[in-house]
Amino acid sequence: MLTVDISARPPFKDLFPIRENILNEIVKDMKKNGFDDSKPIVLWRRCGLTVVDGHTRLEAARQARIKDVPTVMKEFPNEQVALEYAIRSQRNRRNLSDQEIVQCISELDKRKEKGGDRKSLSARKKSIATGVAIDRSSDETAKVLGVGRGKIEKARVVLDKAPEEIKEAVKLGNMSINKAYNKTVNPSKGSPESLDKATEEIGNVKKVLRIIRKRLSKEQIQELIKLLQEDA
Repeated sequence: MLTVDISARPPFKDLFPIRENILNEIVKDMKKNGFDDSKPIVLWRRCGLTVVDGHTRLEAARQARIKDVPTVMKEFPNEQVALEYAIRSQRNRRNLSDQEIVQCISELDKRKEKGGDRKSLSARKKSIATGVAIDRSSDETAKVLGVGRGKIEKARVVLDKAPEEIKEAVKLGNMSINKAYNKTVNPSKGSPESLDKATEEIGNVKKVLRIIRKRLSKEQIQELIKLLQEDA
């Protein structure tokens, strides 16, 4: 197929940024040996001949001035399934960087919130007693990415709760998921994040105190205070 007829579109082209050093090596090889027919570009026909896997190879072919490249047509029921295929294809070739993992989770979760394995807020509230839905979400996403569930959960904390500068650092590859997670859940003393966390914790304490006042008599509260003083 002619390269001019092939489209590189979001979200697929943004999942794995093209690495310049790898691109240069492939261009050099293609100029010498041509396009390797054993590694065709995977296209999604229904989505307008969109590249699902093979963005680096396509760009290398264009730079090497190869106009006709081998392709494979695949069909997917929806964008979610196509994204998972693209991620697995990359995962099977190499270890994903933290930058790539966060980008993949972000794109997958956008679609899962609309009916996939990461439930909407109302659906998650219904299953919060057992936590089954949330655990399944992390397990399924971890399986697609080929990483541990713990890394998925840490990345989601960063995406959901980290300050914008920390999120941006991870997305740019300047900070690991683990470091960003630690900065998010244990902000440095006196930082805006630390003050926000303290405010949140004070709010939680006030909620507990309101419950205690509603459910316990004055005598029971005094007894509770004594027990707390003894354990202090």
